[in-house]
Amino acid sequence: MGESHVFVTRGSLTNFACDAWLLPTDRTYNIAGHWREALPGLEAVIAGSRDADFVNGAKLAQPLDVWPAEEPLPVLTAVPYYGISSVEDLVPPLREFIRVAAEQCERRRRAANGDPSRPVPLLAMPLFGTGGGGAGLVRGDVIQRLLQEARSAAAEFGVDVALVLMNEKDFAFAQELRKRQPDWWKPLDRELQEHAARLGAHARDGKLVPFMGAGVSMSAGAPSWNDLLARLATAAQLSDDECKSLKKRGHLDQAGILRSIYEERSEAGGRSFNQTIADLVELKRYGLAPALLASLGSREAITLNYDELFEFASNDSGVPRSVIPDGGGENDDWLLKLHGSVTNPDSIVLTRDDYLGFNTSRNALSALVKATLMTQHILFVGFGLADDHFHEILHDVKRALPPEPQTEDGSATALMLSADPLDRRMVSQLNVVPMGEESSTAAGRTLEIFLDLLVALSTDSHSYLLTEGYEGALTESERSLRETLLDLGKRLTDDEAQSSGGVRLREMLAELGASSPSLCTP
Repeated sequence: MGESHVFVTRGSLTNFACDAWLLPTDRTYNIAGHWREALPGLEAVIAGSRDADFVNGAKLAQPLDVWPAEEPLPVLTAVPYYGISSVEDLVPPLREFIRVAAEQCERRRRAANGDPSRPVPLLAMPLFGTGGGGAGLVRGDVIQRLLQEARSAAAEFGVDVALVLMNEKDFAFAQELRKRQPDWWKPLDRELQEHAARLGAHARDGKLVPFMGAGVSMSAGAPSWNDLLARLATAAQLSDDECKSLKKRGHLDQAGILRSIYEERSEAGGRSFNQTIADLVELKRYGLAPALLASLGSREAITLNYDELFEFASNDSGVPRSVIPDGGGENDDWLLKLHGSVTNPDSIVLTRDDYLGFNTSRNALSALVKATLMTQHILFVGFGLADDHFHEILHDVKRALPPEPQTEDGSATALMLSADPLDRRMVSQLNVVPMGEESSTAAGRTLEIFLDLLVALSTDSHSYLLTEGYEGALTESERSLRETLLDLGKRLTDDEAQSSGGVRLREMLAELGASSPSLCTP
């Protein structure tokens, strides 16, 4: 399994796919309104789950036993009833959440009696205690303490934990705290950490573009290409012999045969092939990989996936995207969906005929991909070297890129679960970064940790520096710099503040968190 890990990502907790959520409450079961809106039926379940030990303080965490097995399990966690007197007040409920959730996840996994998608459970929690808990004036101290204690408790109880943050300043500060501790990403060997640093430099320069395959969505329960074809065959009610015969063919031919079967049945009123695909891949909650990639800060992104998970994660991370070609263009950041979307099932590309039609009808989209390849560094994530779709893209890569790399690390990197020397010959123009010796759920988890480090190294915002609430957890040099900058802003005369240099200085102070006009002007 390796060491437990604490991830940090932007997003919305109830849109995040994991094993269990921490839902903050007081002892009267008072849940914030947005939890009730996001989780229909929550209030009714809570009403029937009242526990005297939780109400009187004997318990700090209570799981909701009557909850769908396929959904993340809400664990009600009691924040201090009358507000906190010290950040340390938050430690016992956090530790109890992790202990109780770990036990419940183990019980649920045994009951499921199947192979889990991750080698260890993943728990998710928001930044709690800074709202109704009363610790908003010491947000920095809260983030620092929760990260420390989550890391300790995760190791003790054998789980991973994701701190899911909605506030950009909280996110930037959490990343800064973690970067001060190089051993945070200890599960990654030195070579992987060096690869992450190289890609992080591209991201900080605004040059890193994620190109996502099916593996990115699988962390939320989406099917692989093989699984999708198998589910389509099941939905078509193929016999065992027909399924065995189907599997002998390549992906494109399997899809073509299935389409013909669905077309025959749709004439009799059955579900169409493309609509069935849309139904099978449409999910409402994103996993770690989409959330981390959406937190990367890239202006552009490309995917072959039909689902909307990356769009959901981008919206929750504060970077809504225009979807090309079917979406509107109201946002500067965009996502190119090369193979269609569940929002328009007719656009889905899966069969050989679809690909032939794609080459003639979507030349403009292919041109956009090639232009991106020439000017940016592409990060391929979620593909396998046996993936027909990946090789279709590699064909375009080889045609678009010059024979010799323009930079030392080339124009593209492929993150793979595993790779060998012969694989590298197939993709000589890519920098292949394998996560392990062989493809496995453990390698998939290593990829998540790699992306977590990449996001941390890509984050260069210091918007928390001049914001009230973080100063207590700053280093001595940061506190000194903070006071100097705040003093500088207050010393500006009216004429200085209105000059071109003064305007730029006030903009810079605002970027560092000086939101109050009194901090930037006389």
